[in-house]
Amino acid sequence: MILTSYIFRQTSKSVFLSTCVFLGVIWLSQSFKSIKLIIEKGANLADFFILSVYSLPSWLLIALPLGTFAGCMISYLRLQNDKEIIVMKSAGFSPLKISKPALLVALVCSLILFIISHFILPETYRNFKKLQNEIRNSNQEFILRDNIFIDINKTQTIFIGKLKNNNNLEEIFIQDRTDNLYLVEYFSKRGNLNVGEAINLMMIEGTRISTDKKGRSTVLNFDNYNITIQKDKKKLVATRVVEYNEYSFFELIQKAEKNLSKRGKFLAEAHTRNTIVFMPIIFTLIVMLTILKEQYSRILITYKKTMTIGIVFVLQSLVIILKNAVHSDTFFVPFMYLFPISILIVCFIFLYTRENTHKSPFY
Repeated sequence: MILTSYIFRQTSKSVFLSTCVFLGVIWLSQSFKSIKLIIEKGANLADFFILSVYSLPSWLLIALPLGTFAGCMISYLRLQNDKEIIVMKSAGFSPLKISKPALLVALVCSLILFIISHFILPETYRNFKKLQNEIRNSNQEFILRDNIFIDINKTQTIFIGKLKNNNNLEEIFIQDRTDNLYLVEYFSKRGNLNVGEAINLMMIEGTRISTDKKGRSTVLNFDNYNITIQKDKKKLVATRVVEYNEYSFFELIQKAEKNLSKRGKFLAEAHTRNTIVFMPIIFTLIVMLTILKEQYSRILITYKKTMTIGIVFVLQSLVIILKNAVHSDTFFVPFMYLFPISILIVCFIFLYTRENTHKSPFY
């Protein structure tokens, strides 16, 4: 019991750290889109972190199985390198008993995945998409940046050469295409911007050029010129497509019955919520079967690592292929369960067989 508790703690720490590493990698790869959205729409930094928190459950569905695999492999390879596994075998511990702590960690991870996929993910992903949509359509705040042409609406464009504090501007250019008969352009050395329901721009020391369709221009120099620009109200109205992650398991099943054209996609997503819980246990069993082989050498350790990673990669690829197959043909839905369950049974049979053939301390 003490030994099981010791290995369980070591493996739990390794799984936690490995999962954090995978989460960090996913966060870095996915956050660029959020950062770009935040910068373009002028949202707060807090919105970026809120988006990240809402995305965390969907990232965990990927990171936790891989973290379980990596953590168990790191933990047990460390035990093997320190000759602790050899000592345990000498004391009469069977492969199944040595694997028990890792399997307990995998069961905990599977339970966490089940809770996330069925109860947490639909709610958090729905909040993520809502906030993302709000930020994406929040351009009513009229964000200005230096040296960039910005379309205020469909007919008006503004360029600011230099943006100072308190909305003080320098080197201002505005093109107004509202009047079909005239193209109006404004240039000024400096100005002041006031944004409310409308955009009020006070231009100082500038020129107004009005050009008709024949190319004839009228030039007006001014000391002060006030322009009121209406923001595009159409941007306030926005719709979005509800994604599969926003539905619960039973909602996906109901959608599959109502929408026959997308029945396969709904069913694939629904049953993935169940089958994903098998992956931490499967990956852990693969690690146990390869690491607890009889022979020991440093060259063999490298071979074991490569073989284990290869097997996990192939299994994960097959799971994805099965899910995609369900998209086009619901006949493959039972195979989404049969495949991982058969892998579990085979792995346990191998471990049980080794337990019964355990005859000498060093195998």
